[in-house]
Amino acid sequence: MSDIDIKKMSLETRENYDKLMTYLMNYAIFEHNIGVEFTDKLPSFAPPISYNEPGKLIIMNARWIYPVQIPFLLAHEIGHVLHENACFYHISDLTANKGEASENIFAIKLLQNYCIENEFHFGSIYQFARCFGIPQECYYLLNDVA
Repeated sequence: MSDIDIKKMSLETRENYDKLMTYLMNYAIFEHNIGVEFTDKLPSFAPPISYNEPGKLIIMNARWIYPVQIPFLLAHEIGHVLHENACFYHISDLTANKGEASENIFAIKLLQNYCIENEFHFGSIYQFARCFGIPQECYYLLNDVA
């Protein structure tokens, strides 16, 4: 599912995607006073980035090469801001640094919370991960949060 373009998804799935993005945006903006800006001015492979100074801000790439990963990436960046971690992201490896792994765990837990609040149930943690566009290089973390 991670290679599917959001625009090609079924209406029901698109509605679910929009509901999830609304949940994450509300969590960031209204619950934690984190600004979120989506830009289409970056190349498709440019990762999102977050800042704590001079204010709390996340810049998301609206042209990200794998659109279904955007909610996971937003949740990940929310974790960076909340935990005031410097951005440890490396384009070649999402989990090269302990800070990245802990923010990936935060993102997975935030997505799980969304599922709990909306009564979504999955047969396995891997089915959950596929449905939410969690990158396969993060699957080794799933057992830590299951």
